[in-house]
Amino acid sequence: MIQEIEIREGLDGLTPARIVTLYRRAPLLRYVDDPERVWEMFERSSLVLTAWHRGHLVGIARVLTDGVLTSYLCDLAVEPDVQGLGIGKRLIDEVLRRCKGTELVLRDSDLSATFYEHLGFERVRNAWMHRAS
Repeated sequence: MIQEIEIREGLDGLTPARIVTLYRRAPLLRYVDDPERVWEMFERSSLVLTAWHRGHLVGIARVLTDGVLTSYLCDLAVEPDVQGLGIGKRLIDEVLRRCKGTELVLRDSDLSATFYEHLGFERVRNAWMHRAS
């Protein structure tokens, strides 16, 4: 199945309802009660990557970056039915490729600590960081 995943950049195919549904199902603990505000978060983001399987949204990554020093992975969400198949890793790999040369920082709960540690992130106080290489 992972070979059938299409990674897209941008907002094409997204709607506020699709984003909110994925965030609730993942579950990504974000405020999603105002779809217009959710959509504005995405419009103002530096980078939005989505993962699609046969026309269905199965993953999303949203980044803010200056493109020089720091990138902030605001959100990473993967549909529960396909978690563990490498979609989150693939999205992170694409973020790292497109934000090369910057430190990638994210905030997350301890529930995903082993996932990020496995991908080369280091625990820093109140955040995770992937050092620029």
